Parts: sequence; structure tokens; C-alpha cells
Amino acid sequence: MKKLFKILAYVALVLVLAIGAHLYYLTTLAAKETYPEDTYLAHVENKNALIIVAHDDDMIGSSGTIATLCKNGWDIREMCFYQNGGLYAKKDSMKNPIRKKDLQRVADIQGLSGVDPVDFTFRNNTRSEESYMPMPYDKFAENFKIDSLTKIIAAYIEKNKPTVIFTLDSEMGGYGHPDHVLVSKIVLEYCQAHKSDSGFSVKKIYQAVFTPTLSERVMRNMPVYAAAKKVYQRDGMPFPDVQFNITANAALKKECMQAYTTEQNSLRQIWPYYHWYPASVYFGIFDRDFFRVIEI
Repeated sequence: MKKLFKILAYVALVLVLAIGAHLYYLTTLAAKETYPEDTYLAHVENKNALIIVAHDDDMIGSSGTIATLCKNGWDIREMCFYQNGGLYAKKDSMKNPIRKKDLQRVADIQGLSGVDPVDFTFRNNTRSEESYMPMPYDKFAENFKIDSLTKIIAAYIEKNKPTVIFTLDSEMGGYGHPDHVLVSKIVLEYCQAHKSDSGFSVKKIYQAVFTPTLSERVMRNMPVYAAAKKVYQRDGMPFPDVQFNITANAALKKECMQAYTTEQNSLRQIWPYYHWYPASVYFGIFDRDFFRVIEI
């Protein structure tokens, strides 16, 4: 009996040490920089915002912020796109209905006012096996239906009249996906072009980004991220302007991430081991969302 107790105690000690070591490893990945806490969103009178992204899960890293805003009275809707055709037509036709259900579930968890998925294949070439790989900005016009996509995004903005729009960054698109860059560029360029129009509502664009240490430590081994820095000629994502503490809604953020049932492989690359730990532990380490804020 004593021998069994010693074995169990030894196993328990090893397990505790292993978990402790792994948690320490996660702290080495977390952002080391500190930015000003966002104050604008808490004091806006017209609490109306849009999320405009290429894919349904693109803003998942900011779900803690979005959930907090919804609790504080913000009216937020999301528009994203579903493409179907080319090499992955069969796969997309099977996955897209599941992804749309997951999108609605995430919206319910966060408290969004609604979601507006758009079935529109905005790529001209749907035969690429690596559509997520970056392409030079000057190749966008020949590879994307930019005019049609701009009309859809413009109509959405004008219909909903948001004060704030949330997107990914318009330079790297996060880890480098050209769809991300394109949609964010269109949002930014449209708002800048129409900011002087009578009644134009958008005051700020919040582009979700990682800090330099967070992006380099989490994505340094991702070939797409390394390629993006070369193709887009950037050192990384744009620097954040503000941070937003999300620990109060850590459980909701994890629940949102888990809800995208078909995208777990991708999410776990960007948020390594998030599914291993309670939300309070994991998002006690990765405790902030970061944004580049662009005045319109």
C-alpha cells in the first residue's frame, strides 16, 4: 500500500511539474508589450458597430472584446463571405452549411444583433490549392472581383450606419491570407473615400492585430506568415494602438472559439493549446485583445 501511495504521489508530482512547465511556456508566447487601454468604445453615444471580414471565424480572436461591448449595450452585426467552386467545391458545399450554423451560434454567445453571411465567390481563380498564401497587392485586381465586392461592402455600411467597424488589418491580414487583406483594404478605402459625405457615420476602424512579440512567437513557424512578410514587404502586423482586457469574458471567448467546429485546426495554430486549459487560466495569460485604430 505504501509503495502504491509513493507511485501515485510521484506520478502526481510529475504531472503538476509538467503542467507548470507548460503553463510557463505559454507565458513566453504571450504579449510582453503594453498599450493604452481603449477608452473610446466606452463613451460612444451611437453604440452601433459592424464586423466585416472575409471568413466567419476571422474576428474570433477579438470575441472577448465583442462580447463585452454587446453586454454594454452595443448593437453589432457581422458580415462575412462564403465561396464555393473550383478545386474545393464539393468540400465547401459540405462545410459551408455547418459553418453558417456555427457562425450563428457564435453570434448568440457574443450577443450580436445578427449575422449576414453572403454567398459570393469573389476570387477569379478558384483552382488554387493554396488560396491562403499571400499575393502581391498589385495582383489583387486580376485575382479578385474587387468592384462587386466593394459594392456589397459599401451597401452594408450605408444600410447599417455604424460608428465603428471591426476588421482584420489591411496590410498583413493577420497571418497573411490575401482574402483578409482585400476585405480590410476595401473597408478602409471606402470609408476614407466617403468620410466627407453628408451623413456618413463611420468614425473609427478597429483592426484586430497581435503585438510584435505575440505574432513572432506564435506564428514564427508558419510558412504562410513568413511568406506574407516577404510578399507584403512588412516586418509583421501593424502595431496596436490600444488594448482591451478580456478576462471578465474569458469563458465566452473560449466558448466562441470552440463553436467553430470545422476550423479547430486553424484556430489551434493561432491560439496554441487554448483547448487544454480552463478559460480563466488560458486567458489569464492571453488576457488582452489588441487593435490598430484608424480615425476616419
